[in-house]
Amino acid sequence: MIPEPPTCDDRPLWDVWLSVYHLPAVSVADELRLFDVLAAAPADAEELAARTGCSERGLSILLPLLVALGFLAQRAGRFQITDTARQFLLHDSPFYWGGLLARVGKNLPHHKSLLALIRAADGDNALSGRGERRPVEAWESGQLQPEQARSIATFMHSHSLPAALGAARNADFSGVSRLLDVGGGSGCFAIALAQQYPALHCTVMDLPAMCEVTREYIAAAGAEARVDTAPVDMFRQDWPSGYDAVFFSNVFHDWSFATCAELAAKAHGILPKGGRICLHEMLLDDNGCGPPAATAFSVTMLHGTQGQQFTFAQLRDLLEGAGFSDIGSVSTYGYYSVVSGIRI
Repeated sequence: MIPEPPTCDDRPLWDVWLSVYHLPAVSVADELRLFDVLAAAPADAEELAARTGCSERGLSILLPLLVALGFLAQRAGRFQITDTARQFLLHDSPFYWGGLLARVGKNLPHHKSLLALIRAADGDNALSGRGERRPVEAWESGQLQPEQARSIATFMHSHSLPAALGAARNADFSGVSRLLDVGGGSGCFAIALAQQYPALHCTVMDLPAMCEVTREYIAAAGAEARVDTAPVDMFRQDWPSGYDAVFFSNVFHDWSFATCAELAAKAHGILPKGGRICLHEMLLDDNGCGPPAATAFSVTMLHGTQGQQFTFAQLRDLLEGAGFSDIGSVSTYGYYSVVSGIRI
């Protein structure tokens, strides 16, 4: 059986993990002289990309993290340096920390990969910044090898299980009888929901290699009676029907806004009137520039996916554009929330 929820949340672990991007974010901005450029005139990501020749997508992810860390501020959509940056991060300041950043920050692996991504041309999503194929390519191509599936499931399960228990207990799935968990990986969310709601049947839809691994997790939890799998390529094959809720956890943040709109439309297409869509994501603050964990998580998305973390407003607009209404959000566990809507 699935364990009882932990007695505390896991935010300290997320903070430790994602802090690996804090120093590289500053050292990359220093190497690109972004603080000096913004000291001359505030700019949004598009304007700064035009001034520096850097990737607009990369800057749109990097700049909010620098705000969350206290080195930039955002006013009316434009970024400007804070007094901390003015004192310690401008090249002509007598208090410039450039010697430390050159010796420590620029020798970090994440500095080199992040620098490559910020300098990359927009639309170049083939590489992670380390010369490797991006993990999301498996879903994009529909080709996932068994060893990849097992590795991904193990990684995701380790940090998703507590959040799955929190989502099952703190989001409202009452009245749902059949739920489709799209890209459900190890199945921890489907299993937790089935355990929390005895009348609920869940299906984990994922690529065939992942479904093989998912069935092992389902069997280990003793949930075979109410959790099954559907081996489906979510981009190339028809989705199964007969569900009154479609659930996505950490899926939308892997993809561009256009692809997320496509996924929302596919969910709308298989749901009956009144059916629900539920998105489990780590939300950005309303201004898109915090908390530090969520902005740093976006840097992870820059390295491995085509996406980024979202504000509630961005997800609301995506869902309303696909034909959903009554969009709401509830905090469920740690940094995570469930955003839901009803099919019109």
